[in-house]
Amino acid sequence: MRPEAMAPKDGIHIPGRATDVADEVSAARILVVDDMPLMRTMIGNCLKRGGFSNIDYAADGAEALEIIEREMPDLVVLDLNMPRVSGYEVCRTLRADPKTENLPILVQSASETAEERVEVFASGATDFVSKPINQPELLARACMHLENKFLINNLSAFQNRIQAELSMAREMQHSLLPDPKTIAKLEDFSGGTIEAFYKASFELGGDLWGCWPISNDRVGLYVLDIAGHGVGAALNTFRVHATMARFEAAREDPAAFLTVLNSALQPNFPLGQFATMFYAVLNFETNELVYAGAGAPRPMILSADGDVRLLDSSGLPVAILRKPEYENRYDKLEMGESLFCYSDVLTEAPNPAGDFMGEEGLVDFVVECEREGARITLVERLLEQFYHRVPGALPDDLTAVAIHRTPDFAALSSSAPHGRFEFQSRREAKKIATKLAASTSDPVGVSIGLMELFVNAIEHGCLGIGHVEKGQLIEQGTLNAEISRRRSLPEFNDNYVVVSFEREKEDLFVAVKDPGEGFDYLAFTEDGSGHDKKHGRGITMAKSCFNALTYHGNGNEVHAHYRNRKKGST
Repeated sequence: MRPEAMAPKDGIHIPGRATDVADEVSAARILVVDDMPLMRTMIGNCLKRGGFSNIDYAADGAEALEIIEREMPDLVVLDLNMPRVSGYEVCRTLRADPKTENLPILVQSASETAEERVEVFASGATDFVSKPINQPELLARACMHLENKFLINNLSAFQNRIQAELSMAREMQHSLLPDPKTIAKLEDFSGGTIEAFYKASFELGGDLWGCWPISNDRVGLYVLDIAGHGVGAALNTFRVHATMARFEAAREDPAAFLTVLNSALQPNFPLGQFATMFYAVLNFETNELVYAGAGAPRPMILSADGDVRLLDSSGLPVAILRKPEYENRYDKLEMGESLFCYSDVLTEAPNPAGDFMGEEGLVDFVVECEREGARITLVERLLEQFYHRVPGALPDDLTAVAIHRTPDFAALSSSAPHGRFEFQSRREAKKIATKLAASTSDPVGVSIGLMELFVNAIEHGCLGIGHVEKGQLIEQGTLNAEISRRRSLPEFNDNYVVVSFEREKEDLFVAVKDPGEGFDYLAFTEDGSGHDKKHGRGITMAKSCFNALTYHGNGNEVHAHYRNRKKGST
């Protein structure tokens, strides 16, 4: 605190430590609360001689609370024994209100007993000064608590500003990742399914993945990991992403792409910082996979039968040497197979017992998860179980990306005349509903209608959740938990929704069949009162989305027909 800002008129030294808040302390608003006019005057004069000029007064606790409600002070000097509302009650009231829970309260009392001091602090007082008032002590404690208040306020404001800037930087970093529309276009383009997950271990991370089309029959996929965490790693991530955009012409050759990327980054990366990377180009007509590695974890290819083979991603990390040698390697990614790339936290994060999964353990884990459901949701299941095994914050960023060359899903291009596929989860259902509806004249309405049919088939048919039971679970807020629980039970593992479709000029025909026992569908389809019933509202909503909706058998098979509207019609 600057001496000139708080110099007492009578020469008494006022201790001050924080020059950064000296002006705020000298201009602080102080409320003096005492039922004795003489004491109020003495305390006020004492504070004025110490350099304070913004002082208010209250004759009792009730008046003090009214003043605080109108205009918040920076410090309260409070007597304990007062009529109407005592100092103890004022403390408890202020501490119970979020607006005043951190307001400094300096209690003054003539009692010196330990019991009273305990009671004073238990009621919420910040500090204690004794009566009769000792001017140096009062000024020293007032200055100390005001300094603390303003320093904390400044620190809090700084922290909020940093958090806001980190949040903006985090949004910018996420914007580097492929968005859902880009992924959907690449899925249509390549006839496969892309699953991806990214989560930074801190506010900002150093992982990044991306994909792009190359010519008419190839797509490129990269996964990289910048050394380190936080702001430094994030800045290098931006640097790498911007640099990659300069070398679009080299994207078709993975080794050449890593070479030119390294040449551009190596002079600009600080010593000791680097990036591991895997880059592959898939020809989805010939199934050829050309790839090169720069020290990344070894990606996996899962065969249609669930066997795993590891790819060689060895190579010098990017930005270490000026002229490293990168080598193209070759494999095949056949229809029915999946390419799985990941960051090393999956193998290196310790479980509660302190054990690491390692590469061999991860392979076994992937195989185990692959057997538990549809291939196109492998990453979703794997990460769900991984976070169960390794709870809490991870020591590094997590990225997991898979390209599934699933034959059934590949048939779901907007121009395919017919197709058949199976699924188990809502996520799969959403992808399929969106793809089927994309070429209709009402893609939103048709996708909503299909989702109602698909979700009913999953919940009622595959998982055996009855209509009444579902209503109860919804009321209890436990439906999602029950769905997850049943999906993990062996008796439901082999239950799939089977969907087939046909397109004929302006018409889309979809058949949905589940393995369930069915239901009394006539009760929900004949009288048109589904919206008034506790159950069956989804059926009524689906009916409104199609030209025709008919149930067959015992109700576990439903056929939907949608006719595209001509332009200009309503």
